[in-house]
Amino acid sequence: MDISTGELAFRLLVYGVVLAGVPLSFVLLFRLMDYAAHEPLVEQFSGRRNARDTGQLNAYFESAGVAATTCRFCGAANGPDYTYCHNCQERLASGDDASRL
Repeated sequence: MDISTGELAFRLLVYGVVLAGVPLSFVLLFRLMDYAAHEPLVEQFSGRRNARDTGQLNAYFESAGVAATTCRFCGAANGPDYTYCHNCQERLASGDDASRL
């Protein structure tokens, strides 16, 4: 059984794609998944706390003389009427919540 040069080239190309292309596609897939895991939206809702710089707003509350509520998770200063932290979006402990802690 003789095969032509074109058919041999095609078979070698298919063999190369199967041999090298499939593993490379898995590597590419995992790289894309790793890249997507570092998206800001994923990090925001993943349960991990981000450590953003809270210095400017803390300094504002200190200079304005406003009694700021400090977040127990990230340490950011928040206004007295804030329900959620502006930095990490955690619920701030009110007077009732603080007594339960």
